[in-house]
Amino acid sequence: MILIIAEKPSLARNIAAGIGKMARRDGYLEGCGYIISWAFGHLFSLADIEHYSPSEEGRWTLNNLPCFPKEFKFELRKSDNKKGTDPGVKKQFGVISYLVNRDDVDTIVNAGDADREGEIIVRLCVDNALKSKKAQKRLWLPDQTPETVEKAITEMKDESEY
Repeated sequence: MILIIAEKPSLARNIAAGIGKMARRDGYLEGCGYIISWAFGHLFSLADIEHYSPSEEGRWTLNNLPCFPKEFKFELRKSDNKKGTDPGVKKQFGVISYLVNRDDVDTIVNAGDADREGEIIVRLCVDNALKSKKAQKRLWLPDQTPETVEKAITEMKDESEY
């Protein structure tokens, strides 16, 4: 089974139109040997400074600045009131986590938009969810008609080429 993760729901619907009849599930579509799920914009954001350099006060202060992390870390996006993870984000990431780790899924396809932002949205989801190595491919869609989607699916390349 091939799992395609789109950057947003509208892109997922356009991909589904190019594949054929698919059943709607909670957070994904399934049929014709494919599963299509989606992020809805950024599910992840950069971790706050407290994640890298905790202080006794439990928040950033001038004492833990400047902060130059060796590696930037990401966390699920917080809700608008900053009091924890956004429930919709948490739910959709849970769906993606379940799907990438399903035993019958052997290939994961990044269908983010063909720009840096689109690339990182899907890549962060997969990197944070995947528990074992699986084949990964990239779906480039310069245009989202059913015909171009169908053609692009036959021309997918390994993620390593990107």
